[in-house]
Formats: sequence, structure tokens, C-alpha cells
Amino acid sequence: MRLRMNNLRISILTIILSTLTLAQGGRTLAVAPSLETQVQDLAQWFTGYFDNEQQVASNSSVPLITMSNCNVQLDNTNFAVDTQNVYLEQKSTAFERLRLYSFSKGDSVVKLSIYNFLNADVFRGTCNHPESARIISQNNLAVTSCNLELIWQPTAYIGNNAPNGCLTSTGGKVVSQVTISKGKIDSLDQIFSAQGRLLVSTPIQFRQVDEPSLALGLLAVGIWSLAKQSPKNSPRKNHKLRIGSKRMSENFLVMYQAAVDPPKSP
Repeated sequence: MRLRMNNLRISILTIILSTLTLAQGGRTLAVAPSLETQVQDLAQWFTGYFDNEQQVASNSSVPLITMSNCNVQLDNTNFAVDTQNVYLEQKSTAFERLRLYSFSKGDSVVKLSIYNFLNADVFRGTCNHPESARIISQNNLAVTSCNLELIWQPTAYIGNNAPNGCLTSTGGKVVSQVTISKGKIDSLDQIFSAQGRLLVSTPIQFRQVDEPSLALGLLAVGIWSLAKQSPKNSPRKNHKLRIGSKRMSENFLVMYQAAVDPPKSP
């Protein structure tokens, strides 16, 4: 009888230990992929066409921004090993932002370097061209970049450059937070004045949308080019801009563009 009781206790203990082992094993299934894979995944999730129309529909104080991102190649293959380069083109009613986003391996994280172009006009509409024609000259890149470290999570990559952020042309700084997941890019750029006062802190929620047709893309480039050629001799006023059925101040858009700009080259 005593032997049976001991055997029963051993069986129960074995079942408990097995259950605990399986539970612990389930928690360790989400193992971070290699940095090479992380770089490739990030570049893939970051490419495509995005806008924040859903966010604007529920919050009229947020500007409507469209974003087209596509893979590009640099003319200098020695720029960085194991780097994925993505051309970014953001547009809103009051501004346009063209940048190069470089994803590369860091120390156990993915490093994101954002470069300004010395002459951005030559790259406008890059994503409308075949991938083989998307070549970026390294000589057209600013010397400095704005950098973030992106940390892997099971369903997203999260990064920020707090507390130092990146310098702005006005002597202040921008502290950025970003979450990149499949079909979603959420960003928060906090811009501070040279005196340390917070000027802008508005999150932008980009969601992936269907790729526009080539004809629409060329039409958009043409319309934007005409807008750039319009006369600007009249003094600037703090007038309201209409974005779809929304209205917001021009000052907010100007400050938002400053918030997402990388530091100027020395």
C-alpha cells in the first residue's frame, strides 16, 4: 500500500513537472530572428504605400499625409554591408519630405539611419520607376544622419532616440519614437526649441493602402511640380488650409515638417 502511494506521488510530480516544462517551452518559442533577417523584415514592412486617413477621420487636428516607400540601390556598393536602403516620399498639402532610410545591423539591434538629400528634386517620384532604375548617388546624401535603434518584438519593431534625439536647423532637437509592424507604422516626433520647450508632440498613424496605378502616380508628380512653381511673393499668413474635409493651421504643418527633419550637414 505504501509503495503504491509513493508511486502515485511520483506520477503526480512527473505530470506537474512536465506541465511546467511545456508552459515554459511555449513562452520561449518567440525567439528573435537573426539580425540579417530582422533587417530584411523591417525593410519589407517599411516599403509600400501608406497614409493616415483613418486617423484624420477621427481627429481633424492631424494633417493628412501620404507616404510612398520603395527599395533603392546606392551607386557605391561599399556604403554599408548587409544594409537595406528604402527611399521615402511623404506629402501633405503644405510640405513634401524626401529621405533615404537605411536599415543595418547594430549591436544586437537594427540601426536606422535617416539621410537628407543635398538635391532632393532629382528623386521625386522615384517609386514610380522600375526597381532597376532606382539608383541613389552617395554624393547626394548629407554627411550626417538621424539615427534610431529598433528592437525586435514578436509582432513589431520598436525604437526611439531619447533623450538626446537629433538636432534641428533651429538649434533645438527632435526626439522620435516609432513602432513598425506589418501594414502599420506609428510615429511620434517631439520637437523641442533651443530653450528646451516642447513645441510639437503629435503621433501619426500610418496604415498601408493599395498601390496606386502608374498613371495616377505620374499625375500626382505633375500636379506637385506645378504647385512648386506657383508664385510665392505674397507674405505668409497664419491662414487655414483645407485637407479633404478637414481644416488645420499652416503653422502646425510647418512645425511637423521640422520635427521629422534629420540634422543639417555641417
